[in-house]
Amino acid sequence: MKRNFHGSWAIVICLIAIPVTVFAQGAGDVTDGDLNVDHGQVNWTERTITATGSGAPDLKAPNVAVARLGAERVAKMDALRNIMETLKGVQLDSEITIENELVTHSKMRSKIQGVIRRFKVLKTKYYSDGGVDLIVQVSLDGQLGSNLVKPGDKGSKLSTEGKSKHTGLIIDARGLKVMPALSPKILDESGNVIYDSEFLGKEALEARGVIAYFKDFKSAKKNKRVAASPLVLKALKLKEGSKTDIILSNADAEKLRDPGSNLKYLADGKVLVVTD
Repeated sequence: MKRNFHGSWAIVICLIAIPVTVFAQGAGDVTDGDLNVDHGQVNWTERTITATGSGAPDLKAPNVAVARLGAERVAKMDALRNIMETLKGVQLDSEITIENELVTHSKMRSKIQGVIRRFKVLKTKYYSDGGVDLIVQVSLDGQLGSNLVKPGDKGSKLSTEGKSKHTGLIIDARGLKVMPALSPKILDESGNVIYDSEFLGKEALEARGVIAYFKDFKSAKKNKRVAASPLVLKALKLKEGSKTDIILSNADAEKLRDPGSNLKYLADGKVLVVTD
């Protein structure tokens, strides 16, 4: 009987090794992301990383309950690895990915691992043999964002007097094939920076990040990030050699420098880009 019991466990383990992705995506718990890897994806609208983790039971465990505890620990470790692998593929700015940044700065890598270790478990699936599958999620903002992106004090120099005409900024960049990034720049035609991470203090950076990306214009206009009356500007082109940094016409750029306008929404990071 003992031999047959272990043989059946081996068969079940082989079977449950396959359903992780099916369980995650088939159930609708993991939405189509903008960056997809084998067991994880980035959603730039919600600014989250969602990943899966899988743990097989220990065949030597005395019972299913003990096997399940061990499998859950393994699944969490697997999910942590998958979050990190997904994060590595994220573009930090126009020049480097997060993987490049973590290779260059070993201390940052340790900090990032500490942050993502506190991921949120969205769903847990337990199998009858003690195996466990997880769907987990971590925000690109919060401490993760402020460790990777440099905040600044440019926002304190913006005009914030009087009632604001606008509650946020939408840049329509459809047709330009913009690549989302954690720290992109908005420039004028002369290459001068109109908006970037240094317009945000740490609090605003952790709350919203620099920019959210949408693929649907109507949804973008309704999003609470830019609230009821956003300023909508059309992107002119991408900066030469860059897939992340957007150039506005000089005329539109002046609207974001107007000393007579309340531009607090920029300092609050209430900016989003509509892409293809």
